[in-house]
Amino acid sequence: MRRAILAGLLGLSLGAPPAGAAEVLRLLSGFAPGGPVDQIARVIAPTLGTELGRTVVIETRAGAGGTIAAQAVARAPADGNTLLITTSSLVITAGTVPNLPYDPRRDLEPLYYLGPVQTMLVARPSLGVRSMADLVAMARRGQRLSYGSTGVGSTMHIGGELFNIATGSQATHVPYRGAAPAITDLVAGNIDMLNADIPVLRPFVLDRRVVPLVVYDTQRSPHLPDVPTATEVGLPALDMSNWYAVLAPAGVPDAVLRELEAGLARTRANPEVAARLAEAGFGAPLDRAAFRAKFAADYDRWVPFVQRAGIRSE
Repeated sequence: MRRAILAGLLGLSLGAPPAGAAEVLRLLSGFAPGGPVDQIARVIAPTLGTELGRTVVIETRAGAGGTIAAQAVARAPADGNTLLITTSSLVITAGTVPNLPYDPRRDLEPLYYLGPVQTMLVARPSLGVRSMADLVAMARRGQRLSYGSTGVGSTMHIGGELFNIATGSQATHVPYRGAAPAITDLVAGNIDMLNADIPVLRPFVLDRRVVPLVVYDTQRSPHLPDVPTATEVGLPALDMSNWYAVLAPAGVPDAVLRELEAGLARTRANPEVAARLAEAGFGAPLDRAAFRAKFAADYDRWVPFVQRAGIRSE
């Protein structure tokens, strides 16, 4: 009874476990509580617990760009009782972290792709640009520019480097401890621009505290339909979304993976979960086979990119 009350307070499920399965399913997040990954984990955990008939416990192992949690899952028993919820930063850190203590391709199994979230580039209003053409012209005139990020090797950092490469600019990278302080400094005029997930930036765009310039995609955002895409502004190389997904340790039996994947798919299709993820800007999910192909393609794209750019985490 006491355990049931506690589970109810945590919003978790206490159904009977499947035959041969442990009752508790640990879902590890490598990013700070209250951040996007933690929020998405809390959106899916109660429904996932119900679908699997298990208690889903979210564990935060924040630090080192998500690699602490990824390493913990990579080294966990291959029984399907420990999973990782993460973003596309998992692929990027494979190229930016020297002597990474695990190999994402060898030690982790792509399980379910919850969906991509579009990113966009914005500038501070006092910079005086109103379009991507204005910003590119300013950069090419030699004006010194700066961009913020959540740290070396983050998706925001990669977005800034994509801008530099696509436009021939040399904007200076200014790392922060999170998106919130970076955006605060942008609004205050202390940095010139940054690239981040559209749901994070949308309130600032609507309040005119930042100037929207371009969506890093081939399709416009349904949340900000007036902002042009990278293709429309003539910079197709500015193509990068930030995805969210769940992975398992390598070696988990296929029957267990199928059961977990099915539970995640039912969770993702749950009307309440689907509505909340749509509100957060999520695109369509992918099953295990499609996610495995996407993971391999992203690894082949981003690891060489960050290595050529000389991006190294501290």
